[in-house]
Amino acid sequence: MTVEMAEHDIAKLEEITGHLDDLPPQYLEKVLEHLSAEDITGKAENERFPLWTSLTELILKHERFADAKWALSPDLVSKIKETANKLAPQNRLNLYRRLFTDRDIELFEEKGNWQEQEKKLEERRQLAIKEILDNEGNDVILRLADTVESPWKVGFSLGVIAESEIDSVVLPNLLESENKNLVQLASGFICSRYASRGWVWVDEIDKTGWTDSQIGRFLSYLPFTVDTWRRAKEILGESEVAYWSTVVVNPYQAKDEMYVAIDKLLEYGRPNSAIRCLYRILHDKQPLDKTRTIQALLSALSPTEPVSSMDGYYIVEIIKSLQDDTTTNLDDLARVEWAYLQLLERDRGASPKTLENRLASNPGFFCEVIRYVYRSKKEPKTERKRSEQEKTIATNAYQLLREWRTPPGTQSDGGFSKERLLEWLKSVKELCEESGHLEVALTHVGNVLIHCPPDPDGFWINRGAAEALNAKDAEEMRNGFATAIFNSRGVHWVDPSGKPEMELSAKYKKQAEDAENAGYQRLTTTMRGLADSYANEASRIIDEHQEEGGDS
Repeated sequence: MTVEMAEHDIAKLEEITGHLDDLPPQYLEKVLEHLSAEDITGKAENERFPLWTSLTELILKHERFADAKWALSPDLVSKIKETANKLAPQNRLNLYRRLFTDRDIELFEEKGNWQEQEKKLEERRQLAIKEILDNEGNDVILRLADTVESPWKVGFSLGVIAESEIDSVVLPNLLESENKNLVQLASGFICSRYASRGWVWVDEIDKTGWTDSQIGRFLSYLPFTVDTWRRAKEILGESEVAYWSTVVVNPYQAKDEMYVAIDKLLEYGRPNSAIRCLYRILHDKQPLDKTRTIQALLSALSPTEPVSSMDGYYIVEIIKSLQDDTTTNLDDLARVEWAYLQLLERDRGASPKTLENRLASNPGFFCEVIRYVYRSKKEPKTERKRSEQEKTIATNAYQLLREWRTPPGTQSDGGFSKERLLEWLKSVKELCEESGHLEVALTHVGNVLIHCPPDPDGFWINRGAAEALNAKDAEEMRNGFATAIFNSRGVHWVDPSGKPEMELSAKYKKQAEDAENAGYQRLTTTMRGLADSYANEASRIIDEHQEEGGDS
């Protein structure tokens, strides 16, 4: 039924032609017989062309994988070839259009040895371009570029085989054509000419009468190396922006003088491209120039380049490198971390270390961040609408507080100081009491204290932190501490036996007993509450699964 429905509808026939190898042999041959009939072979070439293309692709597929179990027999492939030859276009534009695709592998005639296949395919392309040039001229080449999937490859093949006279056809007229296909042709042509003729060809091109914009575009299609940068400076002088504003940056073409490019990219408003160059330096295990790196990272926040050109991975790796360098200015690093806080996530192996250390060591900064997020209890409740900038600051501040893992009292050598914790906490209480943020601030302090190390004497938390949590006025801290412990478990699988919950209950019961023996009665109550909550959770899970089992 499918074959019969397709016979008199060229669109359906085109669709079924692409799936001939799914048909039983007798129906496949029936379709081939119909395609070979005058009704089809006599149609206009543009109507036949999709049918011929589908058959040709099918032939290549089954010849390339002839030894596969699913491959059609050689006899059937031969019959498909006979039919395809009857439908083949006479117009060279149609005949060779399919050679210039971005899917080269579909045109390979054999399996394996991809480099050799690529070479043979390029030779076929060059022969096609030569045949069109010899028989139909330059204009038809331009028309071909306007019909193919990859005009760049038309230009590349043209650059290999064409005589020097073709230079004036392509350059400079096509460099800024409104037809983007012709611009791509020009790009491929320049790349090809340079690859085969080198800088001699580049320098011998007569650029008299070219605009700065055309020269900049021409140079932008050459390798991204110091040789091109030097020519941009020599030829364009103060108009270098014509090159640097358009060049597609490929840091892996440049072998040296990378900071020349970085300086120019920063000068002409392309910080994201400069960041790609900086990552290349980092990738090569070379030291980063911190001044330029900070400038690039901060400049990239402006809208001079599209956000899509930013690479979060590169930025994170560069920031991590700055964090690891003890000579990096901490104020600069803090600004960078704040700007890219959304990228510095632990699942990327990153964190805002400088900002976290500043929270832990500078009570004034901690209180400032608290004020960014929360309204003061001393202020009247109003419906004042926040500006976008205020919303952004508040979002960053809340994320910083939520992800904070460096408790106050932490020292640079990894140790922990009870004295520094208590001194920091005293200042926070004074500042936040005055500003009207005390309760919420202490809740966040309790959150971060779960990351305190054990005490050197073996107690499960540093005794300085235990004393702070046990204080009479530290109820909000204890609540925050308990909530953070509960949330730290994260997403987990529910074991019907309740065993994980019972283990957690036992752990916190033991910590409660240790706290009680140490005289921390209020902390004991908090830990005992956690132990009880997990014991209750275990009982609930067991009961629910027993009920489900009974129902079934």
